[in-house]
Amino acid sequence: MPEFTIDIPQAAVDKLKLLAQRYNDANGTDYTVKEWLLRHLKELAILDGLATSAETLRRQADRDAQAGYEAAVDAERERLITDLG
Repeated sequence: MPEFTIDIPQAAVDKLKLLAQRYNDANGTDYTVKEWLLRHLKELAILDGLATSAETLRRQADRDAQAGYEAAVDAERERLITDLG
């Protein structure tokens, strides 16, 4: 894996430490600033693929919800017909 060296001003590092800690507190993680930065860079790298996958999952969830709704309506129709005797 390629390695990169970057210079970051101390004021920025101090703010990044706060952001990393806030992220850790919210997510139950214990990332160092370096680990937190690497994670976020990886998230940036997968954004397009994730958006495509999320849209596919949303469409499938919509289809599943529609199928469940239609099955529930069919079952209710049959129950009401049966109740008529």
